[in-house]
Amino acid sequence: MIERLFITKNYSNYADTFFMLGLAHLAEYALKITKQKSAIQLIDKGTAYIIQFKKPINLEAIIKLVAYSDPFPPVKGQKTDTSKIPAEITPFDTVEQTQTRKVYRDFLFQHRGKIENAEETPKPPDSRTQNGVFLTQMRCDRNHNDLWLGSWELRDNYGALLAALFQGFSQENAGVKQVADLFHKATGCKLPSMGSAVKVYLPTSVQGVNRVKADHNKEDSQKADWLNLWLIATGLFHFAIAERVKISDRVFDWRVFALQPQDISLSKYRDILKKLLVHNPPVGGHGTARFDAELILRFCQELLNHHQALENRETEEQEDDFDIWDKPVNYFVSNFAGTNFGSKGQVYGVKELFSLGLPAWIHPHHSNELHDYQNILEEHLKVVRSLSIDEGNSELLAAYRDFITGNDLYQFFRFQVTYADYVTKKLADVNSRIVLFSKQGIDLMVRNLNTKLRQNDQDWKLTEITEDPGFLNLAKAINSATVYAGTIRDKDGKSKETGWERIYGLAQRLTAQSGSKKDFIIEISSFLATYENENLRIDDELRKQNKPRRIWTTKDDLDRLINLIDKYGSSLIANLLIAYGYAKGWGKGKNTDTTDKEPDETDETEAA
Repeated sequence: MIERLFITKNYSNYADTFFMLGLAHLAEYALKITKQKSAIQLIDKGTAYIIQFKKPINLEAIIKLVAYSDPFPPVKGQKTDTSKIPAEITPFDTVEQTQTRKVYRDFLFQHRGKIENAEETPKPPDSRTQNGVFLTQMRCDRNHNDLWLGSWELRDNYGALLAALFQGFSQENAGVKQVADLFHKATGCKLPSMGSAVKVYLPTSVQGVNRVKADHNKEDSQKADWLNLWLIATGLFHFAIAERVKISDRVFDWRVFALQPQDISLSKYRDILKKLLVHNPPVGGHGTARFDAELILRFCQELLNHHQALENRETEEQEDDFDIWDKPVNYFVSNFAGTNFGSKGQVYGVKELFSLGLPAWIHPHHSNELHDYQNILEEHLKVVRSLSIDEGNSELLAAYRDFITGNDLYQFFRFQVTYADYVTKKLADVNSRIVLFSKQGIDLMVRNLNTKLRQNDQDWKLTEITEDPGFLNLAKAINSATVYAGTIRDKDGKSKETGWERIYGLAQRLTAQSGSKKDFIIEISSFLATYENENLRIDDELRKQNKPRRIWTTKDDLDRLINLIDKYGSSLIANLLIAYGYAKGWGKGKNTDTTDKEPDETDETEAA
């Protein structure tokens, strides 16, 4: 009886994850075909992965298996040599699958992503389509099919192979040598010894050449143990996220990710990944930074949607409960391990190995917050989709990616300062469509990031700043002078004049002076003096015309802000003022008749 499998991390890249997922995929098949009911949990223990079975599995039933099932299908592209593939086997046709995917994505675009009530919905694509295309375009279809052929030739002893795998990896620090020995002892047959270690399975940082080969510059092709490569290929084909990403005009790289499990069941891992790839995939036409940011946001959407779907079911087996409460998203999966394959003429080489973290501030505590986070994720996606490398927004997108792939609020500040300047410049053209973060969304981010500051050996929470009345009044004054100023377009699409002028470059000036308490107080005081003078000039006229009026700030507001600066420092206060001052959703405030209307925002569904 086997209770768990141990997989030591030997590669320090996504090959470790795909190796484990390939083994988990085979375990799932073996349990299903032998009618053994046991949930499979994927657990990361740092130096090793553990595949945990809820109920011990019986090896005797697996050894007796006589039926062979492809661990993955052979792939077929336009130029793939399929002469070695038996006639009774149907390859995974990437040309056909790509067309199905294109039709479905075009349909989603035409219906703005809503398919519930749509008539004649086309067939959804296979979630593995881009993984197959990746293999053919990287010219690794032959290697993939050779690995498949190796397992096909073992079909008479397939049950013994699976049993040897599970028995071998049930011991800590076991490896493929132990599995090969167990298989040979049980059947008298040997496993294929070596396979071609192409860069898609074993990526390195030296343009597809491993370090040993680079050192002595031998011409021999790279080889690795067949069983290692076979398991990696199984995991990659079923669980990778592969996409072509536009780098420049007519230049595309391949970007491939392994979502690294932390503590999640295989069934949920597979289901969430499949829905992401089929119904909510990130798009690759706007550069790597936007692709990475969309990938994180859309994955988090699917993770939360998965829990919502379970929550709405009338009955659910206990083993399928998905207890997301009081856990951040990176409790279940830790990050995305990725490899960027750069174009080198007609071939691709390994360009970069990297990792994308997941935001710990997405941390719902109850069902109401679950819906709040879904709204916030959609809000962030709108911001990201409003930016494009073709319009010169590469730096903005890179800054946002740095924030969403980490857990440092200062990365958000870095993005928001630049974005604030971008927004006010766009608003100079009344026909421009802009997207703003909401005050409510920033509140939730700040609260759940739970960033603490140490001063005099005490911990302070950011909410002590963001809920302070003086801070809020000054932030709203900034909002009235920058975002909600000049000529704006309301949510009904109509242009209207607010009656007061917009201030440009305020975010940059506040940031520039934030390194010094004295200089920052002078800068914010200068802004307030200009703001109050403008209020004195326009307030009576606005009242007579029954138009919205701006908030009036007081000396007490400034005094409270200065106290916050003394306590927390000018840099943090400046960044928070900018983040809140350039947000939407302020509504009515003290001493103001400002309406809840906000400048119009773009709400576009991304093209396939």
